[in-house]
Amino acid sequence: MKKEVIISDRAVKAFERIIVALQGQSLIGAEKAKDEILARIGKLGERPKPSEARKAKFDAIEGEFWSVLTHNHRIYYLIELNRIVVVDIILDVEKRESA
Repeated sequence: MKKEVIISDRAVKAFERIIVALQGQSLIGAEKAKDEILARIGKLGERPKPSEARKAKFDAIEGEFWSVLTHNHRIYYLIELNRIVVVDIILDVEKRESA
């Protein structure tokens, strides 16, 4: 069963900041990153736990949180009964340091 994907305000703002920062480096690169991130978010509704996903644990917040990497950025999301909630998108430090 495909789940609805909701993107939190925090994740939307993070996404916008990421794209603006990347546009300063390359318009084509920013467009590619935007497409990759949006495609990955869209696929979460079909497959919330892909093999490369990591379980995320937050001390102050309960729930089934996961993260997945795409285009040097980690997408954090909550899996609920009938939907996926994207809560944040951040630059992946491990990926950045290995580049």
